Amino acid sequence: MKGIVETIGGVVERLALSAGEKRKLERELTAALLEHETLRTERQAATVGEEARGNWLQRSWRPLVMLAFAAVILVGAFTELPLLEESSRLWDLLEIGLGGYIVGRFKTRK
Repeated sequence: MKGIVETIGGVVERLALSAGEKRKLERELTAALLEHETLRTERQAATVGEEARGNWLQRSWRPLVMLAFAAVILVGAFTELPLLEESSRLWDLLEIGLGGYIVGRFKTRK
């Protein structure tokens, strides 16, 4: 930004205007540049903020996975599913998922 202002000052000095008009023109151009830079910074901050929040799927994948596990267990309560036998790895996945879900939720609230 500083280099741009200096360049504008050099261009204004070369113009065939009175000293007062040159100072006024330089102030107006500098103010316009600062306003544009402020607007650009605000837009950039808003974009970064939106990206940090993420979209719906990024925020909801853990609850969706846990609801899928709950649905499988609920169906297994009324039917015979080999997926829910004692030797099944589903219970390990459920344990890891529950641990990750709870720890993840705890860390995001701090």
